[in-house]
Amino acid sequence: MSVPVVDPFGRRITYLRVSVTDRCDFRCVYCMAEDMTFLPKSKVLSIEEMDRLCTAFVRLGVRKLRLPPHECHRRLVSSLTCRTSCF
Repeated sequence: MSVPVVDPFGRRITYLRVSVTDRCDFRCVYCMAEDMTFLPKSKVLSIEEMDRLCTAFVRLGVRKLRLPPHECHRRLVSSLTCRTSCF
C-alpha cells in the first residue's frame, strides 16, 4: 500500500463520498447552491474514470466509498458499485 491520505490535522482518510453527478433532481441544500452552475458533460467524470479514481483511493487506504443513491443516477451508481465491490 502507498502512503495513506491524511487531512490537514494528520488524520487518515478512510472514507470517501463520490458524487456521481451534479444534476440531482432532489435539489437538497446539503449539496446544491441556490444559484447552481452545472458543469458541461465533458467535464464530468465517466464511470470508467470514477472507477479509476476510487481504485486509486482504495490503494491509498480508503476503506469506505459512499455513492449517494439519488434517483436520477441509480443505474450509474449500480454500475460503479459492481465495479468497486471487489474491494
